[in-house]
Amino acid sequence: MIKILIVDDEPGIVDEVRDFLLEEGYAVETADTAKDGMKFVAVFKPDVLLLDMKLPDHSGLEVLRYSKEVSPRTKVIVNTGYVDQKMIDEAEKLGRDAFLQKPFNLERLSEEIKKVLAT
Repeated sequence: MIKILIVDDEPGIVDEVRDFLLEEGYAVETADTAKDGMKFVAVFKPDVLLLDMKLPDHSGLEVLRYSKEVSPRTKVIVNTGYVDQKMIDEAEKLGRDAFLQKPFNLERLSEEIKKVLAT
């Protein structure tokens, strides 16, 4: 079973995305802080990490960097509601596999997950 970790501090988004992904047949875990997200990456070793860039305790870039170190096979889909070109460029350098701007459509998310898993 494909494992997906959602790291986002917006409960409404997390609930909606988690429920959708569970219906799609994925195993899903969630975290609402960078610290918890990094713990889950180390233990859960997700196939896909859906990562918000604005987290309450650290930047999503730190989680991205950490995930590529401890779980290099994990595909990372970065998402944010704040378009910051410098952050987007840095995420690309660190190895993000896809980018979604919030709010995003669940169908588009599904397509992106399938696309990154195929690479």
